[in-house]
Amino acid sequence: MNDNFAQNLDEKAPERTMLIAHVLFREKPAEVPVSELQKAVEKILGDVEIVYDAPKAPFFALKNYRSTFKKEEGKEYKNSVDNGDGTVSMPVTANFIIGEEFDPKKVDAFTRSQFWDYKGNIDEFKYQVASFGMLSSGMDYKLQAELFVKQIEVVLSCFPEAEVIYVPHSGKLTSVENFRQVTGESLSVRFIRTAINARFFRIENSEDAVIDTLGFFAFGAPDIQIHFHGLNPNSVVSYVYSIASLQFKEDFPVKSGDTIDGLDDSGNFSRTIQWSARYENALIQPVRTVLDINCGKYAAGRRQM
Repeated sequence: MNDNFAQNLDEKAPERTMLIAHVLFREKPAEVPVSELQKAVEKILGDVEIVYDAPKAPFFALKNYRSTFKKEEGKEYKNSVDNGDGTVSMPVTANFIIGEEFDPKKVDAFTRSQFWDYKGNIDEFKYQVASFGMLSSGMDYKLQAELFVKQIEVVLSCFPEAEVIYVPHSGKLTSVENFRQVTGESLSVRFIRTAINARFFRIENSEDAVIDTLGFFAFGAPDIQIHFHGLNPNSVVSYVYSIASLQFKEDFPVKSGDTIDGLDDSGNFSRTIQWSARYENALIQPVRTVLDINCGKYAAGRRQM
């Protein structure tokens, strides 16, 4: 896409945000009894207790997913267990909002410019089933990601006519077919394929470009960024996704000042080429912490090392 956009660096990403998937439909999906939805939840997420059985907004307490929070004096914690160490734990709920209208006009041009994984038109989709986990922020990030992916599985098992999945916090739009292609793959592959967006920007009046990820900030983790010239952008996108997978699988191990394997002149990983990395503010909105990778002779922009 060749649209020009002015930066809005007043737009800051929240430190954390809820992971929400909007599963989209061209026509209003058929109604599914809450009992059928509950069966799907139990099959995919384990033992549940139904909390609210409204057909259009049911939600279920999940016995296998519990969040832990620091106790605040005077605050009441319903259905919680006191852990005796100043924290309480409580079940996460799997929430679904079914058959609501989806307004594609609310998806702005900046976000649309980074739809790389789905080549169709989001304007063709008028209805949605939204899924999210309430209270999930008190879980480890991998459990948050697992719940996010499995709730999408629940939706697709009950609403097979769904076609695309839109994740607003990362601006990722991907097909249901793409989601299903990685069934059986690792959690990092499935979550990143669905919820983490690698974005590509050319810097006006220069040969420089920025590729970054958007999405890890949802659970307080850093995204990834490369400011470069002279490399094949497709190779850099693959590289960024590989680093994202490493970070996710290994509990975000890269520290400021570390070096990591870089790319050779053909765009292939090379252990003999080491690029330095450090944490800083993102170059492209929204402002958030990113792992900036200095790609050696291909690096663009001024850097303070």
